[in-house]
Formats: sequence, C-alpha cells, structure tokens
Amino acid sequence: MNSLRPELLELTPQALTALSNAGFVKRSLKELENGNVPEISHENDALIATFSDGVRTQLANGQALKEAQCSCGANGMCRHRVMLVLSYQRLCATTQSTEKEEEWDPAIWLEELATLPDATRKRAQALVAKGITIELFCAPGEIPSARLPMSDVRFYSRSSIRFARCDCIEGTLCEHVVLAVQAFVEAKAQQAEFNHLIWQMRSEHVTSSDDPFASEEGNACRQYVQQLSQTLWLGGISQPLIHYEAAFNRALQAAETCNWRWVSESLRQLRASVDAFHARASHYHAGECLRQLAALNSRLNCAQEMARRDSIGEVPPVPWRTVVGSGIAGEAKLDHLRLVSLGMRCWQDIEHYGLRIWFTDPDTGSI
Repeated sequence: MNSLRPELLELTPQALTALSNAGFVKRSLKELENGNVPEISHENDALIATFSDGVRTQLANGQALKEAQCSCGANGMCRHRVMLVLSYQRLCATTQSTEKEEEWDPAIWLEELATLPDATRKRAQALVAKGITIELFCAPGEIPSARLPMSDVRFYSRSSIRFARCDCIEGTLCEHVVLAVQAFVEAKAQQAEFNHLIWQMRSEHVTSSDDPFASEEGNACRQYVQQLSQTLWLGGISQPLIHYEAAFNRALQAAETCNWRWVSESLRQLRASVDAFHARASHYHAGECLRQLAALNSRLNCAQEMARRDSIGEVPPVPWRTVVGSGIAGEAKLDHLRLVSLGMRCWQDIEHYGLRIWFTDPDTGSI
C-alpha cells in the first residue's frame, strides 16, 4: 500500500492528543487493541474509515483532522477521526518499510500561506513591523516549534501545514503560524542546521538600529523610571506613599505612552510589592522587591546596549524592542488548553485573603 498521506504517519499520540484530547486518544488505542479496527479505503483522493457499527469517517487530502467528515453526529472532534489516523498508521506500518527521515523544509509551505486571507497576512506583517522576536526549536527527533511573545506554534507534521497547532483562539493557519514558518525559512537560509535559535523578524519599513531613547517619549520614560528608582533607593519603601505616588504614576504613564509592555508590567509588579509591604501581606518578600527594583533599570540599560550593538553592525542577542516589550499586547485570547495545576500559595494582608495558582500547559511547557 502506498503512503498517500505521509503527514498522517507523522502524527504521534502526543500530536493527536494536542489536536484532539487525551480521552479520545486513550479510548481509540483501547478499541484498536480490542480488535475494533475500521476498514481503511481510498476514494476520490480521500482516506475513508468504515467502522463495524456503520459509522463512516472521511479525511480528504489537504484537510486538517478537525475538518474531516464523520457520520457519528459529533459536533467537532470525535474518536472516529483519531481512530482513522491510528488505523492508517498501523496499516502502513505492516505494509511499508521505515524510510529515512528527510530534512524538513518549511519553504514548501510559503506558496500555501500566500493564499491565506488578507486579514491574516496583514496581522502577521503588523507584528513584523513591531520587530517581533521568535524563539525557534528544531532538534532532531523532536517536534519543530516556535515561541512567540504571546503564543506557541508546534508543527506536528513536517509534510502538511494543516497540522500546525497554535494555542491562540484560531488554533491553526493564523498569523502566528505564518510568522513561525517565515522565521524558520529565514533562519535556515542563514544557518541551515540549528537546534535552538532566537530570530528577529525584520520589516522593510522599520529600521532595527534606531535608538529607543531618541524619541521624546522614550527619553521621558527613562527619566521618569530613573527618578522613581532614585526615590526608592534613597528613601526606601517604608516612607509614606505620598512621597513616591506621583513618581510611580509618571513612570507608568510614560511606559504606556511608549507601548513598552514589559516596562509597564515591571512597574506594576514593583508597585504591587511596595503595596504588599505597607499592607503587611504574607506574600511580601524583600528579596523579590529588591530584584524588581534592580531589574527595572537594568531592562532599560539592556535595551540601550542592544540598540548600540545593532547600530554598529553587530547582531544583538535580543533586539531592544523585545527587551522593553514594544507593541506587545497585554492579553491574548487562547484556545481551550489542557492545563495541569502545579500548586498554589495562600496569602493574607490587613484587608484580604487570597491565593495564587500556577498552571502549566503540558504541550508547550509554558507556566
């Protein structure tokens, strides 16, 4: 039997779990072990699984798994779709010898990505214009993946872009998938073999060597942050709030005017620690507050250094826009994720009780 659908042979149980859910995969494997194996056939360039109870599942060439047609009546993903893939893999495993894995070439998807809706491609280019940096992972034997500031993309198939999975609300063929493919193509053109690389997407319309503090807004943000830092270093956080309230507000407003997300979030975290000290909260830690204060100035100094290196032709380890979080949204709509709880910490101050819960996404390792 010829391998008409090589992308399906690449889908591991982990990939099928990410594309459907763990329950479907476990039940499908159990039913196959118990002998409930559907009949696999090909018709009009589509893969068809016919089950003993009359259910018929059809996956056309070029379709994603969730786009398959199934007569079971399920709204969305179902176990029959998963069993179709697993049965096809078992059938091919018994009729074909294992072939040597070919080198992955994401450039084969550029033509298909060019046919995506204009709105998707415009959103991708808008992110490039902000100087987005993408962390790329492409270790042998592992799933190629890309980590963007607010989402993660995984390529479960090296043959079909339809099985790329993003954890944003769209799930697949979104602007994040477009950027991930472009980043891999550009990175492989410069460095053919890599396992891990941080790649900056460069726009033709935005120069990356400009000074973050050359503008009036950027310079004002640095000055206000330095004033706040000096006030806290000299007077300590035990001084009355009125002594640094205005300095906090000026620095935060300046950071938001520049749209420097990580700077504004750092200011909010520092302010929360100072407020926790005055509220005698149990979750206040002096070392954490000191780290936040030191990191605030260090972030701006780092941005200045990255811009300087870029201006003299060096490739900075991290672009300055990434250091300050230029143009990064504060929130992003995510798809339904399978989160695992890592634990929680309870806290108390003079007015409230609260708790913080940590979750991880087992597909990406994000916390």
